[in-house]
Amino acid sequence: MAYKNILVAIDGSNVANLLIKRAHEMAPNAHLDILNVVDTSGGYFGTMVMNADIVYQMEQDAEAAIQMAYAYARSIGHDDVDIHVRFGTPKKVIANDFPKDHHNDLIVVGETGLSRLQRAMAGTVPSYVTKSAAVDVLVLRTGELPQ
Repeated sequence: MAYKNILVAIDGSNVANLLIKRAHEMAPNAHLDILNVVDTSGGYFGTMVMNADIVYQMEQDAEAAIQMAYAYARSIGHDDVDIHVRFGTPKKVIANDFPKDHHNDLIVVGETGLSRLQRAMAGTVPSYVTKSAAVDVLVLRTGELPQ
């Protein structure tokens, strides 16, 4: 199957370029939707109170990460790229909401981008996505990269 519309889900960690590179290698002519989800559910940090300053900083961090990811995709010659920042629960946005809205036929996620503590608290996004997504999912094994 030739993939035509790939969702590359990034979380602001240092695995973003690896995910983009793999998507590009698999389907150099596919459209890439690079997505960073700002977790407003408090999922990674328990019941953290969300105030305007925290949400604003999280949005700024997501925007910076997504712009760097876009620049990287373009630098390796991938021209058909859109970038997106969404708010919500990353697991649900990546597995269900975004692919439905953008007609993605493959989701590319990293095995991990979070610290061990964050994974223990939130569970893993890739695990949820592989169980819940209606499309193919590629979980790229990235190992324990420095944070």
